[in-house]
Amino acid sequence: MRRRRLGAELRRLRESAGKVGDEVSTQLGWYSAKVSKIETGRITVGWGDVADLLDLYGVPVGEQRDRLIALARESKSTRRDEWWQPFNDLLSRNYKTAVDLETSATSLRIFEPFVIPGLLQNEDYARAIIKGRREYAEEEVERRVELRMKRQAVVATGGNLDMWVILDEAALRREIGGPEVMSRQLRRLLEVAEAPGVQVQVVPFGIGPHAAMSGSFGIFSFSEETDPDVVFVETIAGTLYLERNEDIAASKLAFEHLHAAARDLAGSLELISAAARTYEQR
Repeated sequence: MRRRRLGAELRRLRESAGKVGDEVSTQLGWYSAKVSKIETGRITVGWGDVADLLDLYGVPVGEQRDRLIALARESKSTRRDEWWQPFNDLLSRNYKTAVDLETSATSLRIFEPFVIPGLLQNEDYARAIIKGRREYAEEEVERRVELRMKRQAVVATGGNLDMWVILDEAALRREIGGPEVMSRQLRRLLEVAEAPGVQVQVVPFGIGPHAAMSGSFGIFSFSEETDPDVVFVETIAGTLYLERNEDIAASKLAFEHLHAAARDLAGSLELISAAARTYEQR
């Protein structure tokens, strides 16, 4: 997030100075794609390089210059006080990106067709999901469950992330962990759905085909105008993060169609309650 914020500000300064990326790279003796990678947050940039860019763009000594150089230093440093450090060995690059986005975003719109989202899972449901995806040693399963619960606690404690969750009815009906686990999970979902900052809707089976038959996706939004939305798409090979304007626009449109197709809050709570009762009667 720091790299993205820094890159967006550097891009605006370059454009204000009337320069193009290749021209800047040539003047600074860099390889041609370096400026583009800095501005899209794909590489970490040293504060010395940032200072060179600011010199080239005519940014004088002062608050703005100091702030951007400090941001470059922060983006390159390794913070040892991050809450996830004890779980670092479990975190892939994609997982760290997800954690960073969750803790930095102000809102998350997410569609899940088959499971309850990780940020709304209880321990038993999360444990069943983790065991079902891969054969982990028991100790690692428990650490992964602990990590998932910690993620939820961090988001809840920060209080900054508003969640709008749309589920396919299949996520309520797919039995994971057995009837008792499903019943408790759905009862928890009912509680969370009425909490401030959380909205849950369900697309019923009867609606037929809908706008996201291809699978789950989400949209992170941020308070800073310099931080554009980020879309994530779940695939069999892992999570893809999309930042192109056309990808963001397409995802927002799909979410609007899902919102229109889904039951309202009251109707969605009725569907969730009915599914919970089905498991409790078994």
